[in-house]
Amino acid sequence: MKYQDYLPDTFRQTAEYTALGAAVDEPVAEWENEVAALPQEYFPTTAESRLGRWEKVLGLTSTGTLEQRRFAVISRLAGVRPYTIVQLRRQLTAAMGKGQFTAEVFPDEFLLRVEVAPESADLLDAMGRELRRMIPANIVLETAVWTEQTSEVWAGAVLAVSDRVSLTADVPVMDNVND
Repeated sequence: MKYQDYLPDTFRQTAEYTALGAAVDEPVAEWENEVAALPQEYFPTTAESRLGRWEKVLGLTSTGTLEQRRFAVISRLAGVRPYTIVQLRRQLTAAMGKGQFTAEVFPDEFLLRVEVAPESADLLDAMGRELRRMIPANIVLETAVWTEQTSEVWAGAVLAVSDRVSLTADVPVMDNVND
């Protein structure tokens, strides 16, 4: 809505108010657009232009793709150390989305293995850095991208079994030796 639309009819005809309206209409329209965009820019999951502010506040560097940067911000905000695999899966779901990863822990080997879907492969480095920061130092971390594997199964039946048996006998040979 324009500035002059808010004025009474008598002021709309005044040159000073007309000039003032022309001067403020463009900046006001920009502010209205920024206010309309605020919900998307307020949350780190949808922020673009204001993502740098989140990174500055959290002490992160602005490197990587937009998705990698968002992942780093969300992970830092989650900040609670995932001392259980359930909590880790919750944090990864919040950061990456449901079905975009697998996380397994192997306690006997002190191993944490996290794999991401191919469409989330660009988040692998950022995720690895954040996980290394979050997990205890004595845990080995393996990260990977899912790969499609095909396997073939052959089915059949054995109709007959035949073995070849070969027998040999060791027979001692005696020499006729005259004493």
